[in-house]
Amino acid sequence: MTTLALDLDGTLIDCRARQVAVAVHVAGPLDEDAFWSAKRSGATTADALAAQGANDPAAIAAAWMEQVEEERWLVLDRPLPGAAEALASVRAGGLAPVVLTARRHADRVRRQVRRLGLDVDRVAVVAPADAVAGKAHELARLGARGMIGDSETDLRAAVQAGVAFEAVGTGQRDPDFLRRHGAGAVHAALPEAVSAVMAALPHAT
Repeated sequence: MTTLALDLDGTLIDCRARQVAVAVHVAGPLDEDAFWSAKRSGATTADALAAQGANDPAAIAAAWMEQVEEERWLVLDRPLPGAAEALASVRAGGLAPVVLTARRHADRVRRQVRRLGLDVDRVAVVAPADAVAGKAHELARLGARGMIGDSETDLRAAVQAGVAFEAVGTGQRDPDFLRRHGAGAVHAALPEAVSAVMAALPHAT
């Protein structure tokens, strides 16, 4: 059976609460909506902190990175609305759903996927430092027919691997940012993106 790759953070799960909570923890009080909006508009964590007047935002961002995958914060993540429905639709369309994510701790990702009850066949984790190349390699290795994601990294990986890509505007980049980076249509929810993939691959088996 061929596969469909789905990003995790912002595509299958809502990671806003976790990322914002860690930012507050390491930086102190901040405008949470403004921080998240800046990140969704394309800002790095350091830039989003600097915009709020943080002292030494690079050091604070490094502390954020060190903590954002800790188990005490990962418990804040929740499946996005429609995630279970979308994964079931992937299977019904004859493809095996696979999580493809860039994180530093593969063991924590796998535990999280199980804890959240995400019905996927496999979890592939690549290094964040070279996420595009890592995801492109995994897409080829998995024989993926397509990729669904919420960032320019996902888009570039799919292009590099030569597979179809569908974007969702539910996560770490907003629809305007994704369109500016070549995503084309940006779906409001994951089930819509799955439907688009299936329509483009009517003979998937």
